[in-house]
Amino acid sequence: MGTAPLKESLAAALIQLTEWSGSVAFIDPMCGSGTLPIEACLRVLNVAPGLFRDETSQGFGFQTWPDYDAALWQTVVAAAKERQRSELDVPVVGCDLDLDILTNARTNADYSGVAEHIEFNYTDFANIEAPADSGILICNPPYGERLGKTENLAPFYKLMGDILKQRFKGWTAYILSGNKALTKCIGLRTARKIPVYNGAIPCQFLKYELY
Repeated sequence: MGTAPLKESLAAALIQLTEWSGSVAFIDPMCGSGTLPIEACLRVLNVAPGLFRDETSQGFGFQTWPDYDAALWQTVVAAAKERQRSELDVPVVGCDLDLDILTNARTNADYSGVAEHIEFNYTDFANIEAPADSGILICNPPYGERLGKTENLAPFYKLMGDILKQRFKGWTAYILSGNKALTKCIGLRTARKIPVYNGAIPCQFLKYELY
């Protein structure tokens, strides 16, 4: 995990809220340990949640129940594997400025079986470029609760808004923010605000249509 980890369940929910279907590019410019791009791949490749547990002998609690039907379970698992996709036709990119965390991200992607589908880049956000003409950008930037102080983050949020406006025309951006004051520094009009919780922190999942 990175210094401000995002739970896999929340990341999966955020991906679902974007309605990303794998038809356009996907980028997380501050990917940390890779949770968002990994969950994005798992969703679009139709990998059933927890499927890997059956292969590592960890098992599920219900497998100890007296009426557990092992044959039926194997049928369910086989059907889930049959529904999986093996290819993505668009780039999925994760970027970060911490080499150690990027190493963790690659390890996590490999463990999740999606390493071949994600391009991880060592890149400062200030140097981010769009990997395609259109797509979904989603990120969980620092917002003062865990990383940095609010007053020190205001210039970064302004930079974030400038980069989105200048380099990601034709894209839709989603930003998870737990600080309304910082959100104003982005300087872009939101198309939608969705209330969510990141742990105990009340946040907004902000959608920006970039033209």
